[in-house]
Amino acid sequence: MLHHRHSFKRLIFSVSLAVLWGAQSPVFAESEPAPPGPTAAVEDAYAHLEAGNMELALEAFNKALEANEQDLPARLGQAMIYADQQRHADAFSSYDQIVQSYPQHAFAWNGRGLAAFNMEDFDEALTSFEQATADQPVNGFFYESLAWTHMCRGEFPEAVSTAKQATLMYQQNGEVSTYPLLIAYFSSLEAGDIGEARRTLSYAMKNLKPNGNWPTPVFNYIAGRIDAPELISWVTNTAEETEAHTYIGLKLRSDGMPAEAQEHLEWVASKGDERVFEYTLARALKSESEIALMVR
Repeated sequence: MLHHRHSFKRLIFSVSLAVLWGAQSPVFAESEPAPPGPTAAVEDAYAHLEAGNMELALEAFNKALEANEQDLPARLGQAMIYADQQRHADAFSSYDQIVQSYPQHAFAWNGRGLAAFNMEDFDEALTSFEQATADQPVNGFFYESLAWTHMCRGEFPEAVSTAKQATLMYQQNGEVSTYPLLIAYFSSLEAGDIGEARRTLSYAMKNLKPNGNWPTPVFNYIAGRIDAPELISWVTNTAEETEAHTYIGLKLRSDGMPAEAQEHLEWVASKGDERVFEYTLARALKSESEIALMVR
């Protein structure tokens, strides 16, 4: 999954820097030795990738790997394209080959975790994201990925703690993302810590940008300023619609309305946008609820 909140072009740019300048890039762990630089053919492949010519880029990366299966820049490019094409098993395999040779490669561990997460293998996702954050990189997305995984596993206190780390890392890197606050808020409710949930929501409401852009309507919904139909009216694409139904379902769960919550989670599981974390979370919660109902 290449999460829609982190554009593919931005990811390509950062990784292109990584393969061209090695360990100086923030996507590598600081202690990781610099890998060999890219060949001219692989540099051309990255040019195709940045231009959006995925098939040409993939063909060139695969050709480079036929000549040298240890070509790290080519393997990275291959893995990213597989992820963008939602070929999750192939992406997992490519990233896994990288971490076998570069066990401190934080970006590859995170990519491996995203592939596992999308396949709903939360054990492998957890292992991968823990490795990605082992050296405490200043990368909020790595911690956010770990927080989503804790949430899917029902490890709500851990999700709260990791979401807070994600917020801190985003801030240290000069970035803004309010999604970790949503993770922390709903995980606090799931853990029964009402006080922490209220503190998180209060902090979020004080720091929301006044422009009202998504996901501001989600916060307004959970704060009681708008209702569910109005939240749905704010969506502009399938990703936001998926998020809206997921957060409505989470709020209904916390309000003690499991049957009504299940309707929204089922909508996401059957019609949601697979590119967003909330899709997989809704599927995990839906399965958990179904098991609970069977036990009853």
